[in-house]
Amino acid sequence: MFSRPAFLSQRAKRLSLATLLCAVLLPQAARAEGPAVTEYHLKAAFLYNFSRFVDWPQPIEQTFRICVIGKSPFGQLLDPLIGKHVHDSILVVEEHASVENVHDCQMAYISPSLEKQIDPVLTELGKHPILTVSDIDGFIHAGGMIELNLSGKKVNFAINTSAADTAGLSISSKLLNLATNVTAGR
Repeated sequence: MFSRPAFLSQRAKRLSLATLLCAVLLPQAARAEGPAVTEYHLKAAFLYNFSRFVDWPQPIEQTFRICVIGKSPFGQLLDPLIGKHVHDSILVVEEHASVENVHDCQMAYISPSLEKQIDPVLTELGKHPILTVSDIDGFIHAGGMIELNLSGKKVNFAINTSAADTAGLSISSKLLNLATNVTAGR
């Protein structure tokens, strides 16, 4: 049986978990030799793994939907996620120009192209158990759940637990421990 030494610091625990998750986070296409891994390769991997560390209030039927709302910065980078298993469901990716017709999505990535409309977008999405993710600056303070940000060449994320709780979503403590900021605001 493996146990961690008592003297292992909190930072070391977070680093160990982060290393483990990175092995899981990066799709095989991004790990393979070839083009350099970009910011949005990493963000695509984060989206996939967020889905694995969040529980929804109702069982997810046959399809787990990640919806990209607004102009997608991912291009084809989300395509390797299609068909993966999440919560005993098959993952699909949908792109939507606006927030209309996304109430069946489990996760919504809100594109920076919608930054000026973020309040009405979050108000509409807040009516449904949808994990909201964006890299819009100040996203969690506007009422979003997970904000991705780039620090040098590293992608970090912050979590708004109040927004997730309001939507009936339960975020794993493992994911909360990896966040650079966890807030219970707005």
